[in-house]
Amino acid sequence: MTRGGVSLALWVVLFAGQGPALTQGAGEADERIDRIVGIAMARGGAHDFLRHLTDSIGGRVTGSAESRAAADLLVGTLREAGFEDAHVEEYPLESRWQRGRAVGRVVSPVARALAVGSYGWVPGTKGEVTAPLFDLGAPPGNDLPVPAERVRGAAVLVEPHAVPGAPSQVMRAALARALAQAGATAMLIPSDKPNRMLFTSAFGFYPGGPLPVLSVAREDVLFLRRLLGAGPVRVALDVANTIDAGPARERNVIAEIKGTTPEVVLVGAHFDSWDPGQGAQDDGVGVAAILEAARILKSLGVKPRRSIRFAFFSGEEQALLGSRAYVAAHRDELDGVRAAVIMDSGAQTPRGFKIHGRSDIESTVRTIVAPLSSLGASGVSLEGSFDMDHGPFLAAGIPVLTLWVDEGDYDTHHHAVSDTFDKVDPRMLALDTAVMAVTAYRLAEAPDAPGPRLSPADATRLLEKLGLESLRRTVYEPAQQR
Repeated sequence: MTRGGVSLALWVVLFAGQGPALTQGAGEADERIDRIVGIAMARGGAHDFLRHLTDSIGGRVTGSAESRAAADLLVGTLREAGFEDAHVEEYPLESRWQRGRAVGRVVSPVARALAVGSYGWVPGTKGEVTAPLFDLGAPPGNDLPVPAERVRGAAVLVEPHAVPGAPSQVMRAALARALAQAGATAMLIPSDKPNRMLFTSAFGFYPGGPLPVLSVAREDVLFLRRLLGAGPVRVALDVANTIDAGPARERNVIAEIKGTTPEVVLVGAHFDSWDPGQGAQDDGVGVAAILEAARILKSLGVKPRRSIRFAFFSGEEQALLGSRAYVAAHRDELDGVRAAVIMDSGAQTPRGFKIHGRSDIESTVRTIVAPLSSLGASGVSLEGSFDMDHGPFLAAGIPVLTLWVDEGDYDTHHHAVSDTFDKVDPRMLALDTAVMAVTAYRLAEAPDAPGPRLSPADATRLLEKLGLESLRRTVYEPAQQR
């Protein structure tokens, strides 16, 4: 495949000439690292698997037939690669959700269709409803800045945003509850996407949101605000989602290269996604990279000091369900988990790893990733987050690393209809695969672990310091109990 006039094969040849520099920066000559990188760059296995995942299965909403098909594909592919122990680990779902039609229109002072799409795990409108439009703007906190009677019965336009101690997902969930309690008909959130594309998410709404929540195209929001500037506006909404609270189960997929000690390095990504697009960048590329890293290390016959456990989680998009279930099911083993390494930011140019406030492990991690300096991937950032599958491990006190990449156009396609296979640069996916595989291998072979497991009290203090404790509560506490 070519891109920008340079073929992938030629790029690999050029890169191969730099092979020895990969390890010299760390003061060692490790031929195996060079082989890992060379295979990742030349074989293109991650890209081939991603094409199958996205084109044959498509979007993979948690609890759906497509999610189950993805789990089956992963297990089968891993077993074909020699992972005879590849298996699923089930956990219960509190609810399943299915997207229905979502139609919006202005009924007065003009008649005009609106581009709208539903957020996940929120109810429908039970038929078409008409309501006055009220613009709440961007509230400074999670309480309503106006009396409840101002929004009762209204379709409320609101822009949740981060405030100190409360990331935007926390604000979104809190404002949705406040609007529902005030009797609002629906919550309308401007999309952050260009060209009338819409956004979707379920963070803060699982297992069931309190009222219909819709993404509205940014251009249409500007139109609505122009109308409101001239007088009252009424809209009609028809949303037909369904939430099934009956018994259901989901699955994680697990495989492992056994080490010579009881310690474990976990490497993971999530295979669930949203349904408007194919879930390519979020997080099909992470799944493909981890799968290919597993195949490369298996093919090289590595026998690491620590076991390398490959975890493919479901339910991430709802509330980190799969990784939370893993941490709960393996709680007696967590003292032996020396690090959890997650990829979930798209296939972009790698810069290194984020270590989420763990300054005590920075020096060790810099040593681990030093051989990646020739790839530009030896950076270490203390920046923290809790909206990916590292979150439950961070809360459990385990050292976590998440792949740090250039932003690129990831946010444009994130959770949008445009998150499709064609947006993925195969060279960047191969490069990220190499970085993840080398880091997993280096962590598994290192004489010492990156750092200790934090006590529950210290883990909570770390989250509070990072301003993430409110997001942890949003993730862990059922929506109807908050």
